[in-house]
Amino acid sequence: MTLRDVTRKDFTAARRSRALWAVATLLGLLTALIAFGFSGYRLTPRETVIQLFRTMGGVFGLLLPIVALVASYMAIAGERESGGVKFLLGLPNSRRDVFLGKLASRLGVVTAGVTFMFATATAMAVARNGALPVGVVVGMFAVSLVYAAVFVAVAVSLSAAVAERSRAIAAAVGSYFGLVLLYVIPGVSVALLVRFVHQTLLGFDRNVDLYNAVLYTSPLVAYRKAMNLVVPSEFERQVLQRAGEGDTLPAYLGDEVSLLVFAVWLAVPLALGYWRFEGADL
Repeated sequence: MTLRDVTRKDFTAARRSRALWAVATLLGLLTALIAFGFSGYRLTPRETVIQLFRTMGGVFGLLLPIVALVASYMAIAGERESGGVKFLLGLPNSRRDVFLGKLASRLGVVTAGVTFMFATATAMAVARNGALPVGVVVGMFAVSLVYAAVFVAVAVSLSAAVAERSRAIAAAVGSYFGLVLLYVIPGVSVALLVRFVHQTLLGFDRNVDLYNAVLYTSPLVAYRKAMNLVVPSEFERQVLQRAGEGDTLPAYLGDEVSLLVFAVWLAVPLALGYWRFEGADL
C-alpha cells in the first residue's frame, strides 16, 4: 500500500460518514435558502450577486470550520483507538504516508463539501438575478477553500496528537471555540483579553496596533481580510472606528498579510501534529 492507496481508502471511508453527509446537506440547503432570500437594495443584478457572496462569506466564516472539523477530527485518532493504524503501518507504510494520506483524503472530502455549498448558492443566485460575476465567485471559492484547509490541517494534526475519540472531540470543539467563537462573541475576545493584560495588569499605555495585530492572527479574521482581496469592504474602517484611530491600517495589518496568516496556520499545526505522531507509542 502506498500514500495514494492510503488516501484513496480513507477518502472512500470518510465520504460514507452519515454525520458528514448530514452536515453538508444542511449547510447546502442553508446556503441555497440565503441565496434565494437575498435581495440588494437599489443594486443592479450583478451588484446584488456580489453583495450576496460577500454576505455569504460571513456565514462561511462560521460554517466552514464546522465542516472541516467534522470531516477530519477522527482521521487518525479513530485509527489509533480501533487499532487500525497498526494495520496501516504494517503493509508497509511509514507514519509519514499515513499522516499525509489522511490529510489528503480529508482535504478532498472538505473540498467536495465546499464545492457543493458554492454550487447551490451560485445556482440559486444566477436563477434569481440572471447575473454571474465569475471573478468574484471564483475568488471567494478559492479563499474559502484555503480557509477550510486551515481547519482540516488543525483537525488532522490534533487527531494525530491524541489516541482517543473523546480527546479528539474535545480538541475539535476547543479549537472551534478558540479560533472562531472567541472572535465573534460580543464582549469576549482575544483582543480584549490582551488589552486587559497589557493596560490593566501590566500598566502599559494603550496600543491599538498591538491589539489589532493579535486580533488579526485568527484564521477567521484572516478569512475576512482575504475576502477584501476579492471584494473590497468596510471591514478595516469599522475596526479602526471602534478603536478610535485614523483611516488607514499599518502595512503589516493589510489584507495581503492574511495570506501569510493562512500559511502559518497551515504549516505550524501540520509540523507539530506530525512530530507528535512520529514519536507516539502506537
